[in-house]
Amino acid sequence: MMQDSGEHYHGQHAAKRSPMPMIVAAIVALALAVALAVGIWHAATTHGKRAAQAGNAAVSSNTTKSKSSASNADSATTVAKHHGNSPDCPDTDCISMLVNGDLLFHEGLWEHFAGPDTSATDGTAFNFDPLFEPMKKYIQASDIAVCEFETPIAQRGGPYSAYPIFNIPPEVADAAKHVGYQACTHATNHSWDQGSEGIARLWDTLEADGIAQTGSYKTEADSLQPLVLTSPTGGGKLGLVTGTVSLNGMTADQDWQVDRLRESGDPHHDSDIQKAVAKAKKAREQGADVVAIAMHSVQEYLDYADSWQVSEAHELADTGAFDVIYGAGCHCAQPIEKYNNTWIIYGVGNAVTVTSYIPGNETNNQGVAARIQFAGKKGVAGSWRVNRIDWLPTANMRQGEYRWCPISSDHPDGTCWSESEDETQRQRISKVIYSMGADTNVVREWNLTAEQQARQAGN
Repeated sequence: MMQDSGEHYHGQHAAKRSPMPMIVAAIVALALAVALAVGIWHAATTHGKRAAQAGNAAVSSNTTKSKSSASNADSATTVAKHHGNSPDCPDTDCISMLVNGDLLFHEGLWEHFAGPDTSATDGTAFNFDPLFEPMKKYIQASDIAVCEFETPIAQRGGPYSAYPIFNIPPEVADAAKHVGYQACTHATNHSWDQGSEGIARLWDTLEADGIAQTGSYKTEADSLQPLVLTSPTGGGKLGLVTGTVSLNGMTADQDWQVDRLRESGDPHHDSDIQKAVAKAKKAREQGADVVAIAMHSVQEYLDYADSWQVSEAHELADTGAFDVIYGAGCHCAQPIEKYNNTWIIYGVGNAVTVTSYIPGNETNNQGVAARIQFAGKKGVAGSWRVNRIDWLPTANMRQGEYRWCPISSDHPDGTCWSESEDETQRQRISKVIYSMGADTNVVREWNLTAEQQARQAGN
């Protein structure tokens, strides 16, 4: 505004003034011109500095954006971590495997789940879904759930039989499917109860239900193939091997029909170990990141590991072929041990069975579910280890009805027997679990309620 008004005034009045005023005016005009020039220079300089600053800021901003974009691009290409369904994963990948005890059915159990026509062949003769249903939340909190099929199954519609020569309703397999088991092992002392026909029925029924399996076989070709399971969370692959010490004095038509782990001193002992190791090796060749082996014993109702269990498990661990060893067959909870850098769960008891009131056999009424978490890097041999084992004490009844029931301290389904009885059995099983020195930083009682709350808080 000053520049415009000065130029306007000088133009209008210059012709009417005397020389002196003209001189004065010239001096004033010169001063104004100098001031104007200085102002213009200052403005231009200031503007240039500001423009440069703005330009530098824009470059800096663009550079930051470029770095941010590059960072985002890097993040987008980073392989996502597979934490599985367990609460933590200390490495790139994890696989959590749930195992629990024998599916051991007597007539006193299956009669409670009979349909209107137990001779029906359409899958309605029995409905065992209510018996299994409480397991579902624990299976869903794991990646891979594996059952132990203690006995062969009958054809649809029967006839059925129980102890000592089992032939149980095939609807048990249907219930195993419905609750979420992905696989079952079935190398036990009862595998040959119904001969090759019983093995074939069990194999065909599990296959029809979409359940992977290993342990007893219809064909020799099947017996040579290791079971390799892919974690549904993408964390890696699990190989599964099994074997039983006994067939209750019976002999299979062909040795390949049932996986065996005969005791030391038996002429087949060494070859049984070699077969198990060879299967583990083959499983790794087929992509298994970790390999577990299930041992089936026959000494019953012991709250400690018997001599065969200890010697066989240690011999298997010494081969270095297995990441974890677990057992069934004693129908009771047994200790957890770390030996030669291999974790051993000696006995997971019964998952479901009829109640025993025989003194000394009460342990038959309880079991353990164990979630074993393996951590490592998918496809990288030697990177995997067991980083935690969550154990859950269980009962075979809930308030007088046959239901799989957790007797953990959080009581997610309420009490199984009573507050005092539940606590008594929980404490008893806990003492058994840690009786061989299991590290409490790795081996922990499974509190699903707290785990779910922590997960929700993190989301």
